[in-house]
Amino acid sequence: MARYRLHHSLGRRAVVRQLFRWTKRHFSDHQRCRHQKLSDAMLLALPLARLIFKHPYPSIWWSLLREGRPGLPSYTQAHVRGTRLLTHLEAIATPARPCAEVVIDSMPLPICRPKRGKRCAFPGATWGFETQGQVVGYKLHAWVSSTGNILHDLVRPANFHDATIGHELNRRWPEFGGPKIIGDKGSCGLGFVFAPKKNTRYDTGWREDRHPKLRKRIETVFSQLVEAQIRSVQTKTLVSLRLRVVLAVLAHNLAQP
Repeated sequence: MARYRLHHSLGRRAVVRQLFRWTKRHFSDHQRCRHQKLSDAMLLALPLARLIFKHPYPSIWWSLLREGRPGLPSYTQAHVRGTRLLTHLEAIATPARPCAEVVIDSMPLPICRPKRGKRCAFPGATWGFETQGQVVGYKLHAWVSSTGNILHDLVRPANFHDATIGHELNRRWPEFGGPKIIGDKGSCGLGFVFAPKKNTRYDTGWREDRHPKLRKRIETVFSQLVEAQIRSVQTKTLVSLRLRVVLAVLAHNLAQP
């Protein structure tokens, strides 16, 4: 994806053109019927551009685009078509690639504030805990490479333990060439490399001269996703949340050198 690297100094049209170069490799560049206003490739390039420019609200971003492109469909129509492409998007967002080591961690995707949790009607949202306290919603679990690319990710309810999702992420472990997985202290007992606790009596593989820098890499990636408004609560269904996450992952990986 390095050839599609985006520069923030480019204008909106230039960024959309570069994203369109990538999307038309994986999606149709032709309108399927006479009344269709956009091809699938252009339909995905436009919301990806929003995440590159870190615009917080997708509906307002679409309204700004319609000012310069009167032929665009409504935001509701574009969103419905985007959800139909979700399965294909998730399949191409994190392709398998050989790597020597990956860093694993999770970040919360809150649906509402904890004080509104009892009235939350979001399907599947649960209570969970993070480093800053309680969270109502979901969590994003991810593998990140040493260069900052998101290699594999899953969205699961917030009450799922990281160890449980660690086993689920490991299902694709052979596809990546069996990399060494570097986790935190919550990853003990999974065969991962992690920082030893005070009562640890065996070598966990942790090396102070290398692994803390790799752990900082995934924290930086999560901060970039938060800056791209991945936690915006303009979401009503799990499908919409998954679409928001996969677009954020794609935009992040495309912007990497």
